[in-house]
Amino acid sequence: MKKFLNLLCLLLKQHRKKLVVMRNTVLILLLSTFQVFAVGTYAQTKTISLAMHDATIRDVLFAIQNQSEFYFLYNSELVDVTKKVDISIKGEKVDEILTRLFDKSKVDFLIKDRYIVLTPVGGNVELFDQPSRITGKVTDSFGQPLPSVTVVIKGTTQGTVTTSDGEYILTNIPEDATLVFSFVGMKTQEIPVGGQTSIDVVMQEEAIGLEEVVAIGYGTVKKSDLTGSVTKVSGEEFSMQPLTQITEMLAGTVAGFNSSQGTSASGGGSLEIRGPTSLSAGTDPLIVLDGVIYNGSIRDINPMDIESLDILKDASSSAIFGAKAASGVVIITTTKGKTGKPTINFSTKMGLAEVTNKDMRPFSPKGFTDFRRDFLGRLYPDLPQYYFYSPDELPGNISVSDWSNYSDNPNSNNYVEWLSRLQLTNPEIENYLNGRTVDWYDQVMQKGFRQSYDVSINGGGESLSYYWSLGYTDNEGIIVGDKYSALRSRLNVSAKISDFLSVGTNTQFAFRDESDIQAQLRNMFNNTPYATMYNEDGTLKWFPNDQQQNAQNPLLNTYYQDKQKNIYSLVSSLYADIILPLGFSYRIVYQPRMGFTKNYNFWSTSTIVGAIDHSGGYGTREDSQFYEWQVDNILKWNKDVGIHSFDFTFLYNAEKYQSWYSFQSAEEFSPNEKLSFHSLQSGAKLTIDNNDTYSTGDAVMGRLNYTLMDKYLLTASVRQDGYSAFGLENKRAIFPALALAWQASRENFWNNDWLVNRLKMRLSWGVNGNRDIGVYSALAKLSQNFYYNGSQVQIGVYNSSLANAQLSWEKTEAYNLGVDVGLFDNRIDITADAYVSTTKDLLMLRNLPKITGFSDIYSNLGELKNKGLEFSVNSVNITNSRIKWNSSLVFSLNRNEIVELFGDVGEYTLENEVRYGELPDFTNRWFPGQAIDRIWDYDITGVWQLDQADEAAKYNQSPGDYIAVDVNEDGIYTESNDKRFVGWKQPRYRIGLRNEVSFLKHFTASAFLRAELGHIGSIAIFKGTSSSYERTSTREFPYWTPDNPSNKYGAVVSYSGLYSGGFNTYFPRSYLRVQDLSISYNVPKKVIEHLNFERVRVYGNVRNLLTFDGWMDWDPESGSSPMPRVFTLGFDLSF
Repeated sequence: MKKFLNLLCLLLKQHRKKLVVMRNTVLILLLSTFQVFAVGTYAQTKTISLAMHDATIRDVLFAIQNQSEFYFLYNSELVDVTKKVDISIKGEKVDEILTRLFDKSKVDFLIKDRYIVLTPVGGNVELFDQPSRITGKVTDSFGQPLPSVTVVIKGTTQGTVTTSDGEYILTNIPEDATLVFSFVGMKTQEIPVGGQTSIDVVMQEEAIGLEEVVAIGYGTVKKSDLTGSVTKVSGEEFSMQPLTQITEMLAGTVAGFNSSQGTSASGGGSLEIRGPTSLSAGTDPLIVLDGVIYNGSIRDINPMDIESLDILKDASSSAIFGAKAASGVVIITTTKGKTGKPTINFSTKMGLAEVTNKDMRPFSPKGFTDFRRDFLGRLYPDLPQYYFYSPDELPGNISVSDWSNYSDNPNSNNYVEWLSRLQLTNPEIENYLNGRTVDWYDQVMQKGFRQSYDVSINGGGESLSYYWSLGYTDNEGIIVGDKYSALRSRLNVSAKISDFLSVGTNTQFAFRDESDIQAQLRNMFNNTPYATMYNEDGTLKWFPNDQQQNAQNPLLNTYYQDKQKNIYSLVSSLYADIILPLGFSYRIVYQPRMGFTKNYNFWSTSTIVGAIDHSGGYGTREDSQFYEWQVDNILKWNKDVGIHSFDFTFLYNAEKYQSWYSFQSAEEFSPNEKLSFHSLQSGAKLTIDNNDTYSTGDAVMGRLNYTLMDKYLLTASVRQDGYSAFGLENKRAIFPALALAWQASRENFWNNDWLVNRLKMRLSWGVNGNRDIGVYSALAKLSQNFYYNGSQVQIGVYNSSLANAQLSWEKTEAYNLGVDVGLFDNRIDITADAYVSTTKDLLMLRNLPKITGFSDIYSNLGELKNKGLEFSVNSVNITNSRIKWNSSLVFSLNRNEIVELFGDVGEYTLENEVRYGELPDFTNRWFPGQAIDRIWDYDITGVWQLDQADEAAKYNQSPGDYIAVDVNEDGIYTESNDKRFVGWKQPRYRIGLRNEVSFLKHFTASAFLRAELGHIGSIAIFKGTSSSYERTSTREFPYWTPDNPSNKYGAVVSYSGLYSGGFNTYFPRSYLRVQDLSISYNVPKKVIEHLNFERVRVYGNVRNLLTFDGWMDWDPESGSSPMPRVFTLGFDLSF
């Protein structure tokens, strides 16, 4: 029938417009006469299968449209399509489905072939007598026609949908009517007719995803109904970036979420939400993968598998995870199968990594001899200044003969004499005379090639959906020997067994090869340019400078150490969903996770470790494996009662974890080393060490989400956790939470004008815990040692630590106040949050008096406070047929404070003040009333100059030494009197700005700028050089000399007679970085459709293109490690 109609339309193409008018006119007349539940021919034969959990009616209707040719017409002001339902059907007709969805007392529906009109009970399909007609075309912002857009006369159910060309016709339109244009994912538009006969409409995408679903742990909720502080990030936003793991995609993109970039080929980096919540226990956020707590490595998750991430930042949102969520929660949702024909996706990226724009080369040959001249000149001030000068650079009043004769027995070769005065070794002198040098930078640093390949298959039918992926990553770092590869695969399958039962699995396998041995950066700087890299036989020389002090060959272990480190992991979530009567649903999830690591190493006799530290070669084998399981039993109940909406969630969780570790080593291998770590029994001095662990835990949780009149929202939860690692008397703890929200803009008094059209206020409170300690920290431990009983050596066992039956969770209590604002018809979305949290019962090692016989004990001590502000703005700046420009700005600040430490009270001196109160921990630099990262040190104000020699002498210093503030002006620098709080180690402010522009229909460009401000750091090479490091070939910088009287950098030998070994000099680590720059091109469908491709995209990306900073080391973010700049080309293909 359909083919016949299409053929007929082609034959009568010249009468197309007339036929369309006739068709729609007849349709409206027929709809006005049909009775409720009338079913057309197509509706009588088409069957549909659905399995949707916690979905809105709007989503269900959209799913029906995707599976069929049905189109729904309704007025969202009259028919509630935001209600959430669970539906599981197989092979049912559309009228049966609608009967399930809607309350018969509230909603009627009319079906005419492929058109379905939803009306409130008692509503009518109206026809108007006015003989008016309106035509038009509906397009997207780039001028592409939009089919299936619903066009309805406001206040009625009279309407139509646009054709495949985006065209529509409506007849019998009142002159004062208003047309409502709506489409899923687009902003609904209302346009008064006003006597017009043609209305063309450009649909705009929703500026913000108010209807998008956000994961909140053991369930989901619409973004507009959130009561806590949750940020959603789409995986598609980062699909063009060269990501090894997800920490890289989050760096700087979410307010309050601190993620640093890794510098190695394997990525890495840190994660932190809203500041540190502990002094000694772990503070990484909890990872939840596809609804289940994930204890594995984040590196095992392929970024290409990620559909979205939801960051739970406030205590009320994360309290449902109890004792694991004090540092926040990251919920990762991977891609699932979608109903439809199989789609194959292939993506590849190839790139080149290089060092960012910092010039950190060691001294050049000329720079090194100048450095030796200046260094030794200050080390031996009684010698004339020209003594260490080259014979080619003597002052005009000094002859070469005078210069040479200053030595008692000068060498006949002036250059040999000069180099001997500079204390170069004989091989170095020989290399100088023969013009041989080594560029250690070129030997150690490299440009690393990177490549990744990902393939996935996605599809499904009425009863089965599936997603399978396989990804391979192979990266080289920017340091020789830095390599990383990973193979990761995922299988997500969901099957509908019956109307009430669905089962599925989310399974992930990962293999990582971390067998790299990087060249040593420190030794790159510790070797001179006149060193000898190779022995005569072509092997690497152990000590290229011919001296052992701080000058090993940086490539020695890279070339001569054998290493094999492989990590395998498998995790699978097996689940079943059961739809129960009376609105109840039940899910059971069983998640086993297992893995093992092989870390084998062999240092041959060509290495210092294998020949000097040990003899005859040295080999080790480390084997570790683990197995754990978790079971979640989740019971849910959803019910709408008039203006009330209830959503209850109940959870019971149980878990068990076991690990096994063994270590073996041997040395003195014979008869040879060829088998390395494969045959430790060939060596001697065999050692064995084993360590096995075992822990269990359980939890019970209940949560209520309540909505009143769709304006007043409440979330309340309570969770009780148990964990075997804590003391006998405190193995369980309770973690409650409460959150309230008010949709003020939905009140009747609200003037929903163009300026402020959405306003929601949020207030939350909750308590979370931290259990990140060793599984036996609360128990007494036994250790063994050897002793001699007078005739032979015996092994004795002794008690090495005390038990603490009171040891319990760290508990973090937090408050959050937030506001969500939509401006200018939601083109600007603003979210602001202020929070304060207090962590008590910190898990810390408490020092014990020596009389006890023990050094320390794990205890709950101290108190820590965090407070901060977060601000994010998302905006649609321009959207039209030629260009679309979106922006996203995030800003955050965090202030932490140590409120209390160990509770020891006494008198102490700090900043030249005698104080009485709780004693600071000077060893760890922890001070009550100060931040954890507060820097306590001498305050450097400059460098002593030649005209300040007399003043410098009072401090036993000389021109070229650093000047520190003498707080009590006693002429002596002492820690207690003269050290100050001079700055912070962590950024005080964090800012991220992303701009994305789509243009020329097929191009998209994006740029992400990131700034971290207000922190400082010390750099070792500017601390001064002492005689023990006099071989150092550090990088060139404008250090102080009489001819270069710098007030920023001291001389190459600085005074080091202070208590702490010398002055630290601090430099700002604030920076602004162009972190990501991308451009992509989507090949037009008309070009690729004859090849049966659905999508082809090519793109280029540059990561860490430019950095603006005042940091004098490698990189302000990484500190003393080089940060890679990565150039990437890639393409995506779908068919």
